[in-house]
Amino acid sequence: MEIAATSTFLGLLIMLFSCFVAGRNPDLIERARRHPTPTGVLPEIAIDFGYWLLRPFLGMFRFVNMTPNTLSLLSLPASIAAAMTIGMGRFGFGGPLLLLAFGLDAWDGLLARETAVATDAGEVVDATLDRFNDVVVMLGFLYYYRLDVVPWLLAGAALAGTVVVSYARAKGQAFGIDPNFGYFQRHERALCLAVAATFAPAIAMLGGEPMEHPRYYAVVLALGAVAVGTNITAVSRASFVIKRLRTPAIIPGDSPVVSSIVPRP
Repeated sequence: MEIAATSTFLGLLIMLFSCFVAGRNPDLIERARRHPTPTGVLPEIAIDFGYWLLRPFLGMFRFVNMTPNTLSLLSLPASIAAAMTIGMGRFGFGGPLLLLAFGLDAWDGLLARETAVATDAGEVVDATLDRFNDVVVMLGFLYYYRLDVVPWLLAGAALAGTVVVSYARAKGQAFGIDPNFGYFQRHERALCLAVAATFAPAIAMLGGEPMEHPRYYAVVLALGAVAVGTNITAVSRASFVIKRLRTPAIIPGDSPVVSSIVPRP
């Protein structure tokens, strides 16, 4: 059943991408984006395709008076469901659930900007739920690979990198520095793991993996990529913030302070 679901999902995705390429509207995509795209591993066309997929639902959300905070809250049970499904080894269903959780998280920001109701309080709610979602999903992978040392270590490293990369940026922002750069930022992590999990059963079958508790090498590779990318980004962000803090800003016309200690004559 998971193979059939994966095949259906792939066919639908190919059909939608074909429609996107045929009728691509740069102005519509730019209105949906509204913000510069941070550097990362996803090509611009993939990001534009994501906005193209998400935008049509905004009208429905406005029609039913759905608020951005409600969408943020709904992303948590979706992430829990994805984690439980992945933990039970049903990756073919866990992947789409993870995509749904990611979609809900993306919709809340788009809806807030579209309806001009973005607030600082809403950002705190969104950021807090994002951290819960990240940890919950990684716990699902950790549980599934609990008896397999290498994937378990990769999942643990990915979890650590996921937490620290967000903390490094938040700490920098607290000092007025926004290190919004690096690989495998949140949307990239979610897509990488969701796509790998969705197609893992089909790849495992083609690769002749055992039916009982397969290793799902596609997911192992995705976890490895996330582990390496997030930890490199975390170290890069922390180093960037530390360097900026150790280099005092000099206002034009002012003289830099060499030392706060004036020697006695």
